[in-house]
Amino acid sequence: MQFLALFLLVAPVAYTVAAPDPSTICLPEKSTARVFGLIQKFQANVSIDFSQNKVAAVTELGTRVSDLNTNYTYLIDATGACTREPLPIFGYITRCLPPSSVFLGEVFEGFVNKVTLNGWLIPVNKDFNVTLLTYTEPGQTDSYFVLRRDDTPQGQRIGFVSNPVASIADTTVFNVPAVCPDKPAV
Repeated sequence: MQFLALFLLVAPVAYTVAAPDPSTICLPEKSTARVFGLIQKFQANVSIDFSQNKVAAVTELGTRVSDLNTNYTYLIDATGACTREPLPIFGYITRCLPPSSVFLGEVFEGFVNKVTLNGWLIPVNKDFNVTLLTYTEPGQTDSYFVLRRDDTPQGQRIGFVSNPVASIADTTVFNVPAVCPDKPAV
């Protein structure tokens, strides 16, 4: 519902432009940002290190480290206890947009200093789509996701990204305890 409201606000200012090559829309090799879940109501400091192919999300409940090489996610609670589970479909992330990405258009935000955002649809598989609003600072090559919506048969997730930086202050967020058994099946 929130995404629909945002879309209704920005859609009137969208216009048709030539589609950029999606493979040129890339996150920095290393980055950190604050992510707000608009449906699930969560906040996390998220760090991504594509040189290690890992994503870490730190919340008040603990840390979630996703290893994109092994397709496992490690859940470390506030006490340091760890369990491992297969990377969920919501964990889908790549450094650059895949060639199958569909350019949805360009929108502007701001009253004085206009900011240009690009909309993208990523068909991950027949049941899962990711929609992104991306931002690239003028003169820079790296892009940031401002808004991400995941649509799956299991539901929808919408995340708002703020305060991105092209660095990781604390690389220990990617550390996983040596003992991390599989999460028990429910």
